[in-house]
Parts: sequence; C-alpha cells; structure tokens
Amino acid sequence: MATKTIAVDAEVYRKLAGRKRESESFTKLLDRLADADNGHGTCADAVREAAAVWGNSENCETEADKFDSVVSTNRKSTEWDVEKL
Repeated sequence: MATKTIAVDAEVYRKLAGRKRESESFTKLLDRLADADNGHGTCADAVREAAAVWGNSENCETEADKFDSVVSTNRKSTEWDVEKL
C-alpha cells in the first residue's frame, strides 16, 4: 500500500485526535470519516457522539455496539413509495 504524508494545522490535528477511537490509527480514522461523509452515521456513531457531549465515554464503545446490534437485528427492510407533492 502506498503512503502519503500530509500536513495539517495543529488545531485540525487536535480535532482529529479527539475523534480517534482507542487503538484506531489516523489512517483508519480518516477512512472512517471519509466514508461517513454521506451525512448518515450508524446508531453506534450517534451514541459515541452523545457520550462525548455527556462526558461519559467509559462504556461508550460497548454500549454503542450493543445499541447498534439491537437496532440492526430489529430493523426490517421496507421500501417506501415516494410521491411528489
């Protein structure tokens, strides 16, 4: 795999480091953020973001993964008819 070196402002680095999960490399972080650019995250992502706001990130990963698993298990695939108004 080819690698590239990029330069980022110290403030941007701080923000990225704050978004990085434990044991996640910056490459994996940037890949995750690039994939999440569609504006739709998972339920687990929402729980992780909320934990950062609430200041309770101790069990965040475990709880987020549980939440995402329950939602994924219970989600039914449906197609909605879309009509223009």
